[in-house]
Parts: sequence; structure tokens; C-alpha cells
Amino acid sequence: MTYESLAARTGIPLPPTFARLIADGKTRYGENLDDWKANWSDYTLRAQPLLSCAYDLEWIGPEQAEEIAEAWLNPGFQHARAFVPFAISGAGDAYCLMTTAAGTIAVALVWHDRDDSAIETASFEHFVFTKLVESAADFEHLLDDFSPAQARECVLANMRAAAAYLPANLNHALAALISSQLPDDESDSAMISQVTAQAAFGVLPAFAQERFAVVPRWHCNER
Repeated sequence: MTYESLAARTGIPLPPTFARLIADGKTRYGENLDDWKANWSDYTLRAQPLLSCAYDLEWIGPEQAEEIAEAWLNPGFQHARAFVPFAISGAGDAYCLMTTAAGTIAVALVWHDRDDSAIETASFEHFVFTKLVESAADFEHLLDDFSPAQARECVLANMRAAAAYLPANLNHALAALISSQLPDDESDSAMISQVTAQAAFGVLPAFAQERFAVVPRWHCNER
């Protein structure tokens, strides 16, 4: 199973940026599980995988994506809607590529225990940008394992790594955040204020979230 074959089966083409991240190994957790367990701290601080700074987000491989798409996010269960899962939360919610009403490919967070969810960003690139800005505005989750200075460097490393994959306007917006004044107090859990974060989001075109009905995973087993 590959993401390309899953995309062909669902009719949801892979965004070029996502395909490049996969090809470049930017969604991998080390060479293997043992490597990750031994070196996870260094990998995380070096933005491997990309979005290692993001809260509660774990990239998944195509085999796990296929299992989720078959057992839960299957058009046969989900009101004829198709999904390509690419990441999960710790609770099992799924970040997915899906088709908007306008026919474009966007990103949704599909909650595992709710009867509806929403398309939250208009593109995969906007998803990556949003997660980076959110991490800059709140990296408290990183402080369980890293110092505030290390957490800041983790966010900065991710911004630098993302630069090769994001369009110029989003990179310019991230560069403006990097050049912002960092907090003097190292106990702070943010590099930027929420006001600055909202200003950064202003570079994204207006996008109205599209809500859609979801059949919770456990109900799919009843069908």
C-alpha cells in the first residue's frame, strides 16, 4: 500500500507538497522504531518529522491510513464522503485530505467521537502553516520534555524546514514571526502573542469552515 494507491482509490489526489514530504522522508519517525526510541529528542529538535513542534499530531504511514479509511472513514459509512488520513491525534482523531464543495482538496480534522467535523484549512500548505503559527503561539506541550529555549528552537527548526515546501507568501509570514522579539522570560510558553498569531493568519485567504456529518468509528462496526 502506498499513499498514491490510496489516493487513486479514494479519488482524492495527493497535494504536491504532501507528496514531496513523503518522498523526502519528512513524515518519518527515524529509520525505524528502535532508532526513534533511541534518538527521538534529537530528531524532534531538528524538525524530524516536520511539525515535530505541533501539539498532539502524529504522522501515519499508508498502511495505517488505509486501515482507518476502510474501517471508519469509508464512503460506505460516511455518507458517500471519501478521506485520505495522514495523521492522528493521541485520542484517535484523524487529520485527513478531503474534497470541498468547490472540488478542491483541503484538510479536515475528523473527530473520532463526534457526529460532525469540519474542513478547517483550504489546503495542505495552509494546514502546515497554521500548525507552525499555532506552535509559535503556544509550545507549552513541548515543555514536558524540553527547556523553553529548546522548545523555541524546535519551533524555529520546523519553520526553517518548512521553507522548502511552502509558497513564498507563507514563508514571508513565517520569517516575520522569526524576526519578532522573543519573550525575555524563559518561563514563557510562547514565542509570539495570540494577537501576533492572528495577524499572521491574515495572510491566508478567507475560508469558511465546511461542516459535515460523521459516523463515529464504533458505530461503523455495527454495520
